[in-house]
Amino acid sequence: MRIAVIDSTPLISLTHLGLAEQLTTLFDVVYVPREVHSEVNRKSRFRYRLKKLYQTGRFVRCMAADRGNVNLLLDQLHAGEAEALVQAEENGAEFFIGDEKKAREIGRLKGFKPVGTLRLLARFHLEGRAPEPVGLVRKLRRDLRFRASQEIVQKAIALAAEPI
Repeated sequence: MRIAVIDSTPLISLTHLGLAEQLTTLFDVVYVPREVHSEVNRKSRFRYRLKKLYQTGRFVRCMAADRGNVNLLLDQLHAGEAEALVQAEENGAEFFIGDEKKAREIGRLKGFKPVGTLRLLARFHLEGRAPEPVGLVRKLRRDLRFRASQEIVQKAIALAAEPI
C-alpha cells in the first residue's frame, strides 16, 4: 500500500489547479493532518473541495497522536509540516508531500520519500493527466504567489520520468 502525508502548500496548489484528485493515481491513501486541513480552509476557503476529496475515501483527515513529537519539530518547521511528518511516522507513510526545503530534509532523514508540487505537476503532465508544467507554475505564481526558481522547475521536469 502506498501511503502519503501531505502538507498545506502542495494541497492548496494542487486543489487550486484542479489536480488534487490525481494524487489517487499515485497513492492509495493521502493523509491530511488536522493543522493542514485548518490552514487550507483558512487561507484558501477550499471546504467544499476538501469535502469532495475526503468523499473519495483516498484522502483521510488525521490528527497527530503524539503532540510531544510535533512540539519537538516546531522550532524548525511550521505547525502543518511538523504535524505532517509526525503523522507520516504514525501512519506508516512512505511519502511526504511538501515543498519546504527544511521539511523535506527532515522527512528524508526520517526515511520518507519527499515529493514536491513541481515534481507532481511534471509527472501528471508526463502521464497525460495535466497540462504543461510551466503554464501551471505561471498560474500558481500569478494566483497564489507560488515561489520556485526556473532552475527548480526545470529540475522537476527532468525528474518526471522517474517513478514516484
